[in-house]
Amino acid sequence: MGDDGQVLFTDDPTLSAVARYWAARRRGQPMPDRTDIDPLHLPPSVWPNLLLTEPVAGSSAARYRLVGTAHVERYTFDFTGRTTAEIMQGSYRDYMERIYATTLQEGVPVYSESVFRWDASGYAFTRRLMLPLRHGGPSAALVFSAQVWPSELPVHPRSITDLSGTGGFRDGFFIALDPDTFLPRDTRDL
Repeated sequence: MGDDGQVLFTDDPTLSAVARYWAARRRGQPMPDRTDIDPLHLPPSVWPNLLLTEPVAGSSAARYRLVGTAHVERYTFDFTGRTTAEIMQGSYRDYMERIYATTLQEGVPVYSESVFRWDASGYAFTRRLMLPLRHGGPSAALVFSAQVWPSELPVHPRSITDLSGTGGFRDGFFIALDPDTFLPRDTRDL
């Protein structure tokens, strides 16, 4: 939560649009079902920033089922069908898997921010909103999310595998949000 008690992402049109859509598709339930979500019902400007992931049984990893083109451009390859264990390393992998686990286990939206040491010339900042989805049952089974990069890249795109393996992940935090208000429930710093 910001110092003024506001929802953390209201300043970002992509994150706000995804939050409004998810909330409307809940229809009085704790979270929408996967069948209630169709990314084509969101503004086309949002599509490149979307992700859909599912947990990998018996693992802390998540598998990417939908990867928007902004991610492909930013990280240099399409990681649809790949897992966090296959494309991420070190503390960044741990960080992302904790966010996915929190979203799934608590069944609530999660907001996160992180900073990468992109190269010798500077840092890149990113923001995410991760939203739980049911898939035929009562509990969270998938994570529908949007990720944005408010700042321009200091240089050319880099592979997420390279970025996470070279100590590029500088720091990050995430906050579980109340599903009705999108206000923070708690903060977890790394």
